[in-house]
Amino acid sequence: VGVHSPCGFCACSRRPECTITIAFPSNAAPTLATKCLYQHHFRYGFADHGSKNKPCRNIPLKCELCHPILPPEPGRTSRRAVSGAVEAVWRYNMPKHILKEHAEYSVPGYKSIGVPLPASMLKAISLSDLEQAAARIPQERRLFTCDLESLEKENNVGSSSKSTGKRHALQPAASLPSKRARTAMKPLQMTTTLI
Repeated sequence: VGVHSPCGFCACSRRPECTITIAFPSNAAPTLATKCLYQHHFRYGFADHGSKNKPCRNIPLKCELCHPILPPEPGRTSRRAVSGAVEAVWRYNMPKHILKEHAEYSVPGYKSIGVPLPASMLKAISLSDLEQAAARIPQERRLFTCDLESLEKENNVGSSSKSTGKRHALQPAASLPSKRARTAMKPLQMTTTLI
């Protein structure tokens, strides 16, 4: 396994063919380009969320510090994202990338002094409890986990599209709102058949 930014497919590092680029088309899933011999197809959206059967969320990400999203122009509500391909960083390599390329930032679990990371980057580098449990990391040695709900509240992002009925995989069912009682009842309809 490579020591410095290993490839997410073959685990080798510093191989030019393992460089991966990512492009974000306006109305489609991100497209990846690499020449790694061990590359395989995966669904980006499913891999980004992980699941109980496949908890690994190591996917190529665009570094928001290297390639920031610009605010909208005055008088507009949104800005069209640039659809060009940029060099990507694998999620599990992102903390090392930040330490090397953006030394002015603090990285939870690695470096505590520096400028705080933006919420989008904290979300990108955080490991879920499910990932760490599947890797059999003891509770006392677990790395930084990000409370995504509190980050969304801080940034007021996703509040309108967030579904209150869904819960995270490790969140207890007791936290869900209880079902509402029926308020209107229809009369029972009975039919009789004559023979």
